[in-house]
Amino acid sequence: MLEGITHDAGRLGFQLEPSQHEAAQRLAAFGAAVTARRRARQQRTPRSIYLHGPVGRGKTWLMDSFHDRLRARKRRIHFHDFFRKLHTGTHRSGSADGTAIQHSVDVLLADIDVLFFDEFHVHDVGDGMFIARLLRTAAQRRIPLVVTSNYAPDDLLPNPLWHDHFVPTIEAIKEMMEIVEINGPADFRRFPSAGSKPGDAPTAFSSGRIITPGTPKQLGRLGLFRPSLSQSRVLTPTTQPIVVKNADPDLLWVGFPELCAGLTSTADFLTLAHSFKTWVIDDVPSPAGGDPASAPAWQRFSNAVDVLHDQDITLFLIGAGPLDWDAEPSGGVLPVDLARIASRLSLLGRSDNDDALAIEEAAGS
Repeated sequence: MLEGITHDAGRLGFQLEPSQHEAAQRLAAFGAAVTARRRARQQRTPRSIYLHGPVGRGKTWLMDSFHDRLRARKRRIHFHDFFRKLHTGTHRSGSADGTAIQHSVDVLLADIDVLFFDEFHVHDVGDGMFIARLLRTAAQRRIPLVVTSNYAPDDLLPNPLWHDHFVPTIEAIKEMMEIVEINGPADFRRFPSAGSKPGDAPTAFSSGRIITPGTPKQLGRLGLFRPSLSQSRVLTPTTQPIVVKNADPDLLWVGFPELCAGLTSTADFLTLAHSFKTWVIDDVPSPAGGDPASAPAWQRFSNAVDVLHDQDITLFLIGAGPLDWDAEPSGGVLPVDLARIASRLSLLGRSDNDDALAIEEAAGS
C-alpha cells in the first residue's frame, strides 16, 4: 500500500514530503488492519484516521490514493454531500426527528467496511449534533473512518458560543481516531509550477476566472454577455426561491446578493451544481468591505465555492473590485475557513482590466 501511494506520487511528478510520508505509512497500516479483519473475520475495529493540516497540503489526494487501492467495501463522501443526503432523507420522511436522522445515517453506513469523509468541519451546532450521531453509530457498528480536515479536533466548531457543546464529540474523536497532521511548507494549489503538486486541480473549476471591473469588453473576450431583464427567472432548487439573471441549459448567471444574502443553503448550491456546469456570479463585493451585516452572506459564498470546487464547476466571479481574498479583512466579516476558500479561488485566472487581458491574449497567440 505504501509503495502504491508513493508510486502514485511519482507518476504525478512529485515526492511525498515528510508529513505526507508519515500519513501514508499510517494509512498503509490502517489498510493492512482492515484487510486482516476482513480475512479473519475479527471483531476488533481498526482505529480510525483523522488527517488534518493547512489547506492545499495534499490531504484529500492522499486519502483518494489510499481509497483507490484499498480492497474493502467502502464509501467516500464529501462534507456538503453528507448534509445534502441527510436533509434530503429527513425531508422525504416529512420529519427531522431522531428517527429520520438515524435512518439517513443508517443508509450512509450500510454494507461498508470503511467510510471516507472529506473536508470534515463543523461551524454550526446543528451540524455538530448530526456529526455526533454519525460517529456514535459508526462506533457501535465497528465501522472505522478516514477523515480529512483543515482543523485539528480541538479547533472544530470554533464559535465560542457553541464550542463547549461540541467538546464531548471532540473528545470522542480523539479517543476513536488516530490524529495525523500533514503540515508541509507549500500550498500545492497555489504553487503548481514547483513540480511537487499532489494531483491535478479540478479541470473545469480552474478554467474559471475572477473578473474586475467586468466591462462588456472584458466579458465579451471570455464569451460572456450580460443577460437582459427578460432572461431573469425564479428557481427553487430545494425550498428557497432564488432570482437568477439567466439559466441556460448549461449556464447559471446569478448576482451575489440573490445567491448569498438571502436564506439559501448548501443543499441549494448542490442541487444547482447538478444542473448547471458553468456559473457566473456577478456583483461580488470586495472582501475588504468590512460590513458586519455581510458575514452570513460571505459564509454562504464560502459554502458555494466549496461545492463548485468539489463538483468541478466552471466559475466566473465578477465585481468592481478589488476581489482579493488574501488581503487582511476588516471587521471580521469573512468566514472562519477563509484560508481554504482563498486557496481554492487562487486556482482561477484573473482579468483585472482590459489592458491586462489584451496583453495575455497577445502572449498566448
